[in-house]
Amino acid sequence: MQHAPSLIPAIIVLSLFLISGLLALGAALANWNWFFNSKNCRIFTSRLTRTQARWLYGILGVLILLMTAVIARDLLARATPDSKPQPRPAVTVSATTKVYFDCNTSTNDLGNTIFSTPKALANSGAISRS
Repeated sequence: MQHAPSLIPAIIVLSLFLISGLLALGAALANWNWFFNSKNCRIFTSRLTRTQARWLYGILGVLILLMTAVIARDLLARATPDSKPQPRPAVTVSATTKVYFDCNTSTNDLGNTIFSTPKALANSGAISRS
């Protein structure tokens, strides 16, 4: 699995979303006293009735589980390799080798090397820097 380091944070987030969604939905369906009497949940239960708080946590649990499904779908799309590898465009290679002194090189997306000469002479057709 070559994408494992990039998938680890996504798997952790997926697990957190799954646990919190199941906890909120389970509390709403089972009407857990320990959940609705907790310090953090009293913010909602002091302003809402117990039934309204259960509906709120039920809806939040479903939304969090839907977000878990979206994250899981994205994870599976990134983890599975493409069925058909994309063909690389044909690259022509010249038989002669040229040596450029005092030049900068970079590589483009196709793997070709690009040369640029920052100190090109003005009479060679390059734009002078004066």
